[in-house]
Amino acid sequence: MQPSKEQVTGKEALQLLMNGNQRFVTGKFEHPNHCEESRRGLVSAQNPIAVVLTCADSRVPPVNLFDQGLGDLFIVRVAGNIINDHILGSIEYAVSHLNTPLVMVMGHSSCGAVGAVAQGVKLHGHIASLTPSIDAALKKAKGMDGLWTENASKELAKTTAKKIEESEPILVDLVKAGRVLVVATYYDLETGIVSMLSEEVL
Repeated sequence: MQPSKEQVTGKEALQLLMNGNQRFVTGKFEHPNHCEESRRGLVSAQNPIAVVLTCADSRVPPVNLFDQGLGDLFIVRVAGNIINDHILGSIEYAVSHLNTPLVMVMGHSSCGAVGAVAQGVKLHGHIASLTPSIDAALKKAKGMDGLWTENASKELAKTTAKKIEESEPILVDLVKAGRVLVVATYYDLETGIVSMLSEEVL
């Protein structure tokens, strides 16, 4: 099992995840907290070090990307890693009831949702509810150097992180008190690397 997580700060949790991603990239996995002892120890309580809001894409599994285990990550997944009241409520539960010190929003390359909106594909049913947030990110990324859709995915992650950071009444107070750190990151499917989008964190 990993060391006790009782006193981990947001920055320390972030460093643990980035260290885990380095292990993922190099293939030097530790596979922490996958044992029977870990499983049994989580029956009555949980103490995750981070909330990870990311896309529902099957190629983006946070536990694997950060080489974590049972009980380490409180994961919220939705296409396009956008937010709504249900998602914010889930994050609020983690930070206020489980005392999770880190909230990470992770965008990724080759996002199908971003690509579809960029190509003007008409989305039907409830899928269309994803469009406004993605469209706003695409507009913001127009004219930037690099691939338009990849830049938009990064902008979407940063915008979502900012919305979480400023969300009232719970998250904004915890962030201001220094009890919760909110960051945006970006996962490259080809390299396996998770890079920071938030500045001056580590």
